[in-house]
Amino acid sequence: MAALPHCFIAPNDDLRDLSDDQLAGAAGNIEILSGFKAKLGSHQGANSIFDQIIEHARRFPAHYEDQCTAKYYFDLFNCIRDGYGEINRIVEVGVFMGGASVVLAGCAKAFSLELDLVDTSARYLQFTYERVRRCYPDADLKIRLFHGDLPHYVRDVLSVEDKVRATVQHDGAHDFNQVVLDLASLYYVQEKVRSIAIQDTHLRGYPMNFNFVDAAVYAVFGYNVNFHAIGGHATEYENLLVNPNQYNGNYFLPDTAEGMHIPLALNTFAYPHPLIPFEMFFQDPA
Repeated sequence: MAALPHCFIAPNDDLRDLSDDQLAGAAGNIEILSGFKAKLGSHQGANSIFDQIIEHARRFPAHYEDQCTAKYYFDLFNCIRDGYGEINRIVEVGVFMGGASVVLAGCAKAFSLELDLVDTSARYLQFTYERVRRCYPDADLKIRLFHGDLPHYVRDVLSVEDKVRATVQHDGAHDFNQVVLDLASLYYVQEKVRSIAIQDTHLRGYPMNFNFVDAAVYAVFGYNVNFHAIGGHATEYENLLVNPNQYNGNYFLPDTAEGMHIPLALNTFAYPHPLIPFEMFFQDPA
């Protein structure tokens, strides 16, 4: 596998004039598996700004897949709204096909925020940017695409840019080790991060995938981490959700929150130790 560039990349303007149905193929043969789409309209009327986001999201009606519930997207919107006046940037880690990105772009538009999209896949970044552009064609959005992982973004961007105060939305790698690396890297820039929203804290799967996002949260912030639950809850009666499926055996723990919102002001980092230098996050394991 080629090494990631870990840098900002430009949007692919060759995608601009393609039809919505052509976009996934042209962006890099992105396979749509379940075709699940979050029903944002289920939260219509709850908030006038979110109503506008719903209308913009409907401008891209087909040929994509979401991996979060509509409630998670609505709760995520509220996390950003609650930070109004305290943050000036949203950092989304793991964009997939842009479900959260469309909502976050709406937040960026409404609250005059920057939006940085971080992903190890250039094709998902390009697809997501084009989806956002089609949903907000007339908006003057400040969006950057970082092709790399969160620790490199923290080192090369957050740590060197001034006057940044961010909320981080994490829905990237789901294996325990990488999530620990991602969350722990924020220790080194914690004064620039207001809060972390993290998805799939109810996810489990086959042993080789180590899908333990919630365990990674506890590893970094301790067992007494202060958070509020966001997103939906699967129940033990939803057989298709709480039993291993055809997609890598993934399933959800019943009656467990889909995500967590973690305010850093109410938490301390249990890991890493203050004497561990940030440079060690970029060394290959022995």
